[in-house]
Amino acid sequence: MNKCPNCGSDIKEGAKFCTSCGYQLVQGNVNNTVNTTNTTNVNRARQTVDTDRMKEVSMSYWDWLVTSWKHPFKVQAGEKYTGLVTLAIEGVMFALSVMILVRKIAGAFVESSNSIMSFFSGGSSSSTSNPVGFNVFVVFFLAVFIAALAIIGAVLLIEKGFSDSNKEYLDLVNEVAHKTSSLVLLNAVLFVYSFIVSNASVNSVVLIDVVLGLMSMIWVIGILSVAFELKETKMDNIYVGLVIYIAHIIIISIAGWIVVNHYAGMLTDVISELIGAI
Repeated sequence: MNKCPNCGSDIKEGAKFCTSCGYQLVQGNVNNTVNTTNTTNVNRARQTVDTDRMKEVSMSYWDWLVTSWKHPFKVQAGEKYTGLVTLAIEGVMFALSVMILVRKIAGAFVESSNSIMSFFSGGSSSSTSNPVGFNVFVVFFLAVFIAALAIIGAVLLIEKGFSDSNKEYLDLVNEVAHKTSSLVLLNAVLFVYSFIVSNASVNSVVLIDVVLGLMSMIWVIGILSVAFELKETKMDNIYVGLVIYIAHIIIISIAGWIVVNHYAGMLTDVISELIGAI
């Protein structure tokens, strides 16, 4: 038994305070201090490691991206999910651009329809609000991102079906993303332009069409290159490329059909409201 240094009462071994006078024992204080200090040091170490790892991954991805812009077809290995991240970035920028542009077009249409309804109703009718919101971003992002992954999956199946390739899905995602990484730059141009443009003039429509055309061309080149790089295929590479292109068209058509049908009802309601007011 130990003795309390304050009152002299017996104290159990390992006690942190005296049960008689409540005196805080030195050993207990030391232990608490040591434990607290150790915990703090461990947490700081973990934060440092996490921060260093994030910086390392960020710099590695940036180097991968810059190299892919300079030499798209000299595919380099990156982090496991580098390709997925790149496709996701492209999808986010494209969906945001579409949302902004469609919202501006819808806003102009709604403003015109409100003016017409106000004219025919003597200014007493309620105004129609802009129907385009964040849901447009979600729908277009999912459509573009899932369609891209589905196309790459179809390319992988075709590649394995017509050759002895043992390539994994994420490897092909990284390869296609590397070859088409310039889509990041084109999407950035489209995203910035969507903020700048204020109306659907002929010049603005032409520029948007040019950017979208370049995007489509780069993507098709990226996925078709897989067919022409295959070795010892069961049929000529041109036919493998044709099969890949047909699969690509089918998936794009399905994605487009889903998006159009999703918003067909909303467009019908706005037009019906306008006609009803007239």
